[in-house]
Amino acid sequence: RMGLVVLETDLTLETEMRYYLSTEEKGEKPISLIHTRIPCDDHVTAENLKLMETRFGGALSLLPKNYEFDVIGYGCTSASLLIGEAKIEKTVKSFVDARHVTTPMTAVKRGLTALKVKNIGYLAPYLSEISQEMCDNLVLNGWKIGSAATFAENRDSVVGNISPNSIFSGVIQMKKACKDLEAIFVACTSLKCSQIIDQIESELDIPVVSSNSAIAWDMARLSGANISSKGKGRLFRCTTI
Repeated sequence: RMGLVVLETDLTLETEMRYYLSTEEKGEKPISLIHTRIPCDDHVTAENLKLMETRFGGALSLLPKNYEFDVIGYGCTSASLLIGEAKIEKTVKSFVDARHVTTPMTAVKRGLTALKVKNIGYLAPYLSEISQEMCDNLVLNGWKIGSAATFAENRDSVVGNISPNSIFSGVIQMKKACKDLEAIFVACTSLKCSQIIDQIESELDIPVVSSNSAIAWDMARLSGANISSKGKGRLFRCTTI
């Protein structure tokens, strides 16, 4: 039983979650994934992202009452950084009966730990102040940022329309700029990576983790869901941290 808090402006997360949580076996225990949307401004600034802290109550109140969730994911990488992962978990659990709560920032740290990588590339759509703060947070938690790049977009509606080909090209350029990268993190739930992760990994021979692949992997792991690893990247072949 999974719950997902999706940004009002997000064009990508729900579609990619269906891909990442797919199963191979017909007999597997079915996954229940229930979404709600949280109001947010299309103009991406630190101030606007932090405003979501006051909007969890309204969004979570739209989930079914008296329903026990195995896990709830909050689908915003930058806001989970700016508001704070621990604060989001505490807030969600104060409104909803959930055994576990995760965010893209929480999940990507767990994923990179499971992959046993330290020197990573970082690609994001955000403006530099948010990207810099996210890189600083990753460094503080033990990772080295060997290469970093951003599309420098400040509207979520534009970010959701960045093509997978553009993301692919950006990742390839980052690896060329820093040949000793051990993995690449593509940050933001609006970036469409599900159809290219396997291809990039084959070409570069290193793991690629996106915000969406990380949170889907972590939600499956926390809930005990048995999902397919086919075509989803090396992260989905990791079962322990």
